[in-house]
Amino acid sequence: MAYVPAEGAESSGREAECADRLFRIFHRFPPWRVMRASHSRRIPSVLVDLGRLRGLIYASDRGCRGVPRTYIHFMRSRPRLTCDTGGRQLFIIGGRYRVTRKGIEG
Repeated sequence: MAYVPAEGAESSGREAECADRLFRIFHRFPPWRVMRASHSRRIPSVLVDLGRLRGLIYASDRGCRGVPRTYIHFMRSRPRLTCDTGGRQLFIIGGRYRVTRKGIEG
């Protein structure tokens, strides 16, 4: 599933095309659905530093639609894991990584 901003939110058709392309590169198949979602697009000016992000564990059907597998990625250039002051939203700040056909690199 690819996410695009909810109706009325600022975005361009180009951004949706880029999201679709990256979804296809990462998953190796097209998104089965495009979902419009309301979410905050701003990082708060004040964040709580929780520490360095050493790795990510996530499940994805990358490579085989409908068959999720667990992936573990250790971060070489460790970004900061932070949250808002209410402790309700996480943010990953910094680091050098990218999303590619191989998965998360960096």
